[in-house]
Amino acid sequence: MPRITKKELERIFRASSSADELFDYFRIAIENKLKDAYLYKILLWNKALSPDEISMYAEQICKIHPDLSYQTYYWVGQIFSSLSIYGEYYDKAFEYFKKASIVNSSALEPYLAIAKLYNFDLNIPEFENIIRFVKKGIDNIELKSKLCFALSKLYKRKGDRETERTYQKLGEKYQREGR
Repeated sequence: MPRITKKELERIFRASSSADELFDYFRIAIENKLKDAYLYKILLWNKALSPDEISMYAEQICKIHPDLSYQTYYWVGQIFSSLSIYGEYYDKAFEYFKKASIVNSSALEPYLAIAKLYNFDLNIPEFENIIRFVKKGIDNIELKSKLCFALSKLYKRKGDRETERTYQKLGEKYQREGR
């Protein structure tokens, strides 16, 4: 089994434009039981990888290093949301942000990322799925006001002024309580 330094791996993961080379060096990293979240983040952001390869690597990282699951799933959600020009990967981003929230249900970031993900023109991911998921987050997180304000914005953009005001007031209430 070839040995390689983290610095060499980082250089390859950052600069390689070959999916085959990335696969070979990912395998080497795994065989060497390398547990470095930053290094895997660099790999996942490599533009040479297809969306399917990104998903494959992410699932493999999480299987081998379960304690890296939250950050890995969250990063992949960010990758897919940033790759989407016309919303084609928003559903994948939604899926990975949901996985991150399952791993750490008290983390605010995946819920906020999902709220920001919604594309009103294309209804991607579906509005009701976004709303249902973000509402569920209110029960799980400390800073409930932030999710209420995010819901208020979503309803405002949707044109539902009554529900917008309801969540705005609820957010203000939670904010006064320090939540």
